[in-house]
Amino acid sequence: MRVEKYFRFVGRIFANVCLSSLVLTANVQAKDADKAGFAGIEYYGSSQITKLELQKMLGLRTGASPEAIENALLRLKKQLDARHIDAHAEVVTASPGVLYVVVDVSDSSVEEAPTRRLKMPHHVNVRTEKPFLLLQDLNNRLDDLRNQGRPATESLKDGYKYYSDEPADQVVTEILKYAPVMRDELIAVTESDPNPIRRSQAIDLLGWSGTTDDTAMRLMPALDDMDPFVRASVARYLFPRLSLLSAQFPFENLAQAFSRQITRPSHEDRSKGLYCLLSLCLQHRELVKPIAEADEKCIRDLADTTTLPSVKTPADKLLAMFAEDANKRQQTNLPWMR
Repeated sequence: MRVEKYFRFVGRIFANVCLSSLVLTANVQAKDADKAGFAGIEYYGSSQITKLELQKMLGLRTGASPEAIENALLRLKKQLDARHIDAHAEVVTASPGVLYVVVDVSDSSVEEAPTRRLKMPHHVNVRTEKPFLLLQDLNNRLDDLRNQGRPATESLKDGYKYYSDEPADQVVTEILKYAPVMRDELIAVTESDPNPIRRSQAIDLLGWSGTTDDTAMRLMPALDDMDPFVRASVARYLFPRLSLLSAQFPFENLAQAFSRQITRPSHEDRSKGLYCLLSLCLQHRELVKPIAEADEKCIRDLADTTTLPSVKTPADKLLAMFAEDANKRQQTNLPWMR
């Protein structure tokens, strides 16, 4: 019992420390720390196109500005569309000022993890659009603070997200007047609304709806949403609240959903899925063995190929946990230990 309590305590500490890592990427390796702007390309894909071809399409030099990267990304997407190549490309911040372009190209020979269909596809009307407007006000305030170089820090109190910035918290106070009573409506948006932006916004608003166990349970299917940004929103909701879920929560099903997430073709999926799996392993040691059996090969491949700390750091930590757990099991099974 004491050991279980200890690991739960460690898990909660880890969740608090890594909360920002789920939204922002970790520090880049020392050799890249002094590079500003574009630092390189990370490619996951098929034989349809090579990394060298992608580099030529981008036409970016080391140190290129964020504006140049965005323009190059638009050109790249147009060229890939013209060649009928299904790809997902995004800019990833490795450390302040250090940017990578991550490109995932779908491979028809590889069976991808399934995605869910919307329950009843239609624009979901809610009693008032006010919370969506408040969320936009909140995001605008947070963006302004980041642009000024003084980003607000987040904290979680009783499952609700608050900020170190008073004006931001004032908006949160207003959202709290709507989100709890509209919880079922917001969940309906996540299940049926065809607009992925609206689905993502509804998930963000559910962060102020309370009833964490039931909300998390009903959001789990959205980890298999067809849109990567919706899946990322679910992970952002779940990650800081994993330690708040009751012992009766189906953590095995949740681990399986995160296992699917790390195989999906986007950096957001890989990073967030890995951090969530790591948090689950720290808080529920009984999950280490089944997660290792299901995901060790995939996680090792990611750790060996990625240059981005936001993927490599959680991957390496998971592999270390798998090795430690396997070693303990082996020691327990030695004849002299029986």
